Amino acid sequence: MDRELSTQAQLQYRMKSLAKVVVPLIIIGAVAVYAGGLLAPSLESNRLRTATVQEGGIEGTIEASGVVVPEFDAVMTCPVEARVLRIVKRVGDSVERGEALLDLDVRGAELALEKLTDNIALKRNAAAQLKATLTAKLQQLENSIRIKRREIESDSNAVEQNRKLFDKGYLSAGELQKFIIQAKKSQDELDALLKDFRNAEISSGLQQEGVALEMAILQKDKSQSERELLQASTKAEQKGVVTWIIQTVGAGVRKGEMIARVADLSSYRIDATVSEVHRNRIAVGMPVYASVGAGAEKLRGFITGVQPSVENGTVKFTVALQASSHANLKPNMRVDIGVIIAQYAKALILKRGAYFHGEGATDVFVVRTEGTSRYAVKTRVVLGTTNSEMCEIRSGLQKGDVVVLNDMKDFQHNNDILIK
Repeated sequence: MDRELSTQAQLQYRMKSLAKVVVPLIIIGAVAVYAGGLLAPSLESNRLRTATVQEGGIEGTIEASGVVVPEFDAVMTCPVEARVLRIVKRVGDSVERGEALLDLDVRGAELALEKLTDNIALKRNAAAQLKATLTAKLQQLENSIRIKRREIESDSNAVEQNRKLFDKGYLSAGELQKFIIQAKKSQDELDALLKDFRNAEISSGLQQEGVALEMAILQKDKSQSERELLQASTKAEQKGVVTWIIQTVGAGVRKGEMIARVADLSSYRIDATVSEVHRNRIAVGMPVYASVGAGAEKLRGFITGVQPSVENGTVKFTVALQASSHANLKPNMRVDIGVIIAQYAKALILKRGAYFHGEGATDVFVVRTEGTSRYAVKTRVVLGTTNSEMCEIRSGLQKGDVVVLNDMKDFQHNNDILIK
């Protein structure tokens, strides 16, 4: 027979049942609290790179790149068809002004010059013959005109005498008319001769002008050939260093082909390129700095030329340096360029970090202290003028604020991060 449990036994049973439910809940809660502490976003302070907002001047720049090249680089081309006989200088050799670099065989050009000289002599002779022929023709026409004028004078006298005879009845009207017709015929013939003389004068002048023009052209060709032969001496036009020269003895060289380059390595300029997006923001005369050497020393200069065309998404421009003979400058050295587009003497400035994505609004993490804890707090700021090192803070921060420079993309959805 079943017996009813005592009150104490029932209480113990209820406590055991309650413990089965409560204890697991307590354990789960403790684990959750502990895990939550472990999963809360945090950063270790020794891994943080930070910078402090300061007051100071800033130059806004457009970033570009460039190559150091000699300021004066003379390209020597062959002015005539020639052949290399001897190489006098090699790459790296120093040369003085007027010193020969190569010996060229220019016999072909010399023969062409001799032929031009012969052609000029022939043309001069032809011009003399033409002048003699035209002069004789004009003289012949002048003689014919002079004779015809005498005939006209004689015919006029005959008409006058026969008119008197006609008036006295000694001559018929028909016979008088014959004399009158002859006089008119002689006048017509004189008019034709005068017209032929004028046409001959004009034709003579044009023919002689044509021959003179041909002579002038031949003379210019001769002068050009003489000048080209003189240039074919391959003498350096300035003091410098040979940076390139044709290497093969006996090689044929075409007219206009480069045979050598001589650079003055005592001064330099920079040939630079910039993205085409900045095409309308750069102009001749704009100030520039170039970072050169191991210490990234900044050399000042200005833009002297901008090419109007775009090549491979870039615009080319040339920079003249104030210290064009600086010791750190070397040929073909690659340098970073900053084209200065704005300057501010006083502004809030901050060192550039991973947060920088261009001018305008962006989020940064600012180090804040609450009690004994430090946090990186997401803060909205507006960036202004920038260069390769610093950026202007237009709003969102104050002088003395400490900003995290690390890449914080993994924390972009967090508003604050514990700094351990």
